[in-house]
Amino acid sequence: MRKLFVRSLAGAALIVGAGSAALAQGALDFSGAPLSGDLPLGHAPGDPTYDMPAGQRLISAFGERPVFSPDGTKVAFIGHSYGDAFEYDLKTRKIRNLTAHMPHRGFLRVHYLNDGSFLLLGPHDPATTMAETRDKRIEVFWLDRAATGSAVPLRITLFEGLATSRYSNRIAWTENVPKGADSKDVKGSLLKTAEVVVAGSTARLANVREVSTITECRTEAQDFLPGDKGVTMPCYNFDPAFKGGARTQVMSIDLASGAVTKYPTPPELYGEIEGIFPDGRHSLVECSGDRSAGMDLCVLELKAAAPRYTRITQIMDYGRWKYGNPVVSPNGRMIAAQVGSADVVDVGMGLGIVLIDVPAGFPKPGS
Repeated sequence: MRKLFVRSLAGAALIVGAGSAALAQGALDFSGAPLSGDLPLGHAPGDPTYDMPAGQRLISAFGERPVFSPDGTKVAFIGHSYGDAFEYDLKTRKIRNLTAHMPHRGFLRVHYLNDGSFLLLGPHDPATTMAETRDKRIEVFWLDRAATGSAVPLRITLFEGLATSRYSNRIAWTENVPKGADSKDVKGSLLKTAEVVVAGSTARLANVREVSTITECRTEAQDFLPGDKGVTMPCYNFDPAFKGGARTQVMSIDLASGAVTKYPTPPELYGEIEGIFPDGRHSLVECSGDRSAGMDLCVLELKAAAPRYTRITQIMDYGRWKYGNPVVSPNGRMIAAQVGSADVVDVGMGLGIVLIDVPAGFPKPGS
């Protein structure tokens, strides 16, 4: 039996155990054990973009930033940064290009709305550098569910990604404060929500609402909490003095009151919140001691007092590799993520899309 002990760091609990060495290299671990804050790099032979552990499979040898369709039967993703959007059918295993039929300047993200249509995130007018484009020029476009029409601009310029509701065409996003500022001059983030109203071959925003401004960091809307009562967000502080150039917190905002809840992150851990589980009490997290060296996937218990972080993947056994942008299927039984090298020229870049089977009963209540 694996012996476990819990140590508390800055109000967050790390589950640490002696059994981690017994795992096969790169293996999945849904036991609720071990996470060490530094997540050291290993030297295992092999290529983790092809050498998949049991319970995991590569569905595309290219791609990044996957998302599940509302019914869980498809996975949409971006082929490469500033490229086309694609869709993988889990039943037929066929991939279709969603955006090759129309001219565009390239996309960084694709999302499904609750009605099955798409939102595409990319520049209308790119800046001179990728960094400036990502920071100041990313807009949101609507595309019909058949992916045959033109991309309709929704006139949103946002920071990073957005959250989409499981119940309606409601979305949430953040904008830099002040709007249009250079990265070094950004003072915070403004969270907004709206409804995407679809009418035939076009769409528009309605009920646009400013929720709250966060000034202690830059935030990104990630997922709606159950009942659309709140939004989870990573809270970024960028500083070259930090290991990997950034430090993160995990927080959520109540959409009615604007109240902020923080879920403490151990000081030695880079923990960036990603896809939420259907129970609304657990979320996937990109976790690492140094995000520039590699990242694995962890599960965070969403509670403000001593939340628990547990590690489920071991890609860093192979060295400078990472999983990124993980999401959970609507039924909670699959995780989709990108796999790739830590040595990339821009954030969010991947070398393929993987599916990870989630065992029944995971995550357990109270874990």
